[in-house]
Amino acid sequence: MTTDLLFKKIADNDEQAFNTLFKSWYVRLLTFAKHYFSVTEVSEEVVSDVFVWLWQNKSLLVDVRNPESYLYIAVKNRCLNELRKMKYKHQFIEEAVAINLSTVNNTPHKDMEREELFRKLNDLVNALPRQRRLIFKMIKEDGLTAKQTAEILQLSPRTVETHLYKAIKKLEEEITDYLGYSPKKKQMKCIILLMF
Repeated sequence: MTTDLLFKKIADNDEQAFNTLFKSWYVRLLTFAKHYFSVTEVSEEVVSDVFVWLWQNKSLLVDVRNPESYLYIAVKNRCLNELRKMKYKHQFIEEAVAINLSTVNNTPHKDMEREELFRKLNDLVNALPRQRRLIFKMIKEDGLTAKQTAEILQLSPRTVETHLYKAIKKLEEEITDYLGYSPKKKQMKCIILLMF
């Protein structure tokens, strides 16, 4: 069974097709991910995350035109994102040690507000039109470029960029309504990047 057909069956909630995809691709994708990490467990986690994402977002798979490329690109970008997180986490730890953590104004109330905002943003993303949501998630979650997304979905890069722009604009408008004020664009961009 071709990967293209497996994606279509998975989009129709076919668990057997998902299991077949997993068995067919897991080792190949794990071998690929190992090029990025010296620790096998990290590679395994990255590949597992990709499969979890595929199942959780299976309804979007029907729009993917080149599943093989999509799988490799998704793993590559998850690897790069994980490497960035490791780098930022390392930098954060160094900075946290350098300053007195007791001066950080982080109350349980603020943590709750931040969690509520992330939940709201997640709901808003899921409410986007299907193709716009897919493009937004491919770029913001999977770390694909607009060009890569366009190739996978067989769209023009301009169409992908337009969908992404409209998605971000819609999120900004909805969050402004939700908060009762307009967050600065830089803050909004940081929220969206932190969320995904």
